[in-house]
Amino acid sequence: MIYPKLTIVIIVRVFALLVNCIFLALAWVYYKDVLVIVNLLIILSIQIYFFIRKLNAVNQDLENFFKAIRNNDTSIKFQNRRSNLGYNQLFTQFDLINKSIQNIKIENENRNQYFKVLVEHVGVGLVSFNEKGKVFLFNGAAKEIFNKTNLFHIQHLDRIQEGISGLILNLEPSEQKLISLYRNYEMIQLSVKATKLKMSGQNLTLVSFQDIKNELDDKELDSWQKLIRILTHEIMNSISPVNSSLSTLIDFYRDDDTNKLISNNEVDAEMISDTVSGLEIIDERIKGLLDFIHRFRDIAIIPKPNIQRIDILERIVKISNLFSEKFKSSDIKFDLICREKKVDLNVDPVLLDQVIINLLTNSTQAFRGIEDRRIILRIGRNEEDRSFIEVEDNGCGIEKDLQEEIFVPFFTTKKDGSGVGLSLSRQLMRLHGGTISFKSIPNKQTLFRLQF
Repeated sequence: MIYPKLTIVIIVRVFALLVNCIFLALAWVYYKDVLVIVNLLIILSIQIYFFIRKLNAVNQDLENFFKAIRNNDTSIKFQNRRSNLGYNQLFTQFDLINKSIQNIKIENENRNQYFKVLVEHVGVGLVSFNEKGKVFLFNGAAKEIFNKTNLFHIQHLDRIQEGISGLILNLEPSEQKLISLYRNYEMIQLSVKATKLKMSGQNLTLVSFQDIKNELDDKELDSWQKLIRILTHEIMNSISPVNSSLSTLIDFYRDDDTNKLISNNEVDAEMISDTVSGLEIIDERIKGLLDFIHRFRDIAIIPKPNIQRIDILERIVKISNLFSEKFKSSDIKFDLICREKKVDLNVDPVLLDQVIINLLTNSTQAFRGIEDRRIILRIGRNEEDRSFIEVEDNGCGIEKDLQEEIFVPFFTTKKDGSGVGLSLSRQLMRLHGGTISFKSIPNKQTLFRLQF
């Protein structure tokens, strides 16, 4: 790029320096006048100073420009700053570069804001941390999952549930795991996946947490319905041989030729003995199948709830009175806690009675080897102003390795249990649009919560 004004200035100054040098040489050779020579030297020095200053002016502006870029300062303006020096075109380019950088910064800021909103809006919990465990990202979905407003170090998750941070730190890239998290007395299932990345010279780990409890519940319900259809089919297949056996026994007493019953004289002791033995076996088999079918029917056929507005406190007082003799005979201390005088809920009173009776029954049967026996039933509202009912006991509790199976149909830890109660209770709560959850510390505390 050629600057005409600057070119002329340089030519003039070089010519002036040349003339000054010629005069200095003539004065040195011919005149020998010290004063003239000194003056010419002073003038030459001044010319050289301003010439160098002129050449360094653009370097100074370049330095200022690069400093401004390094300090992210795009507000400085160069155009017409030194209009008398002929650098207008150069300063114009500086300003254009500044403007481009400013536009890029605005675009990047807009993009950052977009991704921040996107990260906060997404329904998947996101947490990123460095090698030291310091957390850099903790989005809104993660805050809701862990019920925390801030997270500064990944190990602070152990305050919510022991062992979570260790599981996260040991995740391999692209590895996916399923973990159970107890939150507000409710167990949620989280799908956890980790990704490694490097940013600003730091090795970061990005972990996603997705709540798949609803999906698992839907899958469980679907599997459960399939199980009922399969088992019902198997039961019918078991009854068919019984029917065949009955036909065989009938044939003992029917003549094949005349299709009439045989006479009494043709019946001997052996036939009677075989008949009685066969009937006893068939009777036992049918009773067992009928009992099994009845238990299936209790789960598979649930009546449509008849929703009514009732005072749940009054209802529970009546239920607890039904258990008063059981509490007394079993030496169980029972406490009913409710801060309100009346708690109205839209529920089916009969179905809800069944759920509460089942929970109280389970509690009364959980005191094997426990001397100080206590059952506490609480009625209240949570932070979201939703009503809940809690049944807590200090019995033997549920072992950790069995806690994920207690709602599975026909699973039971009791010798004489059917495994139907809790599974049925979960279905009844779903019909009310609520949930049933629990937490259990063996031999210390077991708490079931009905959330409406």
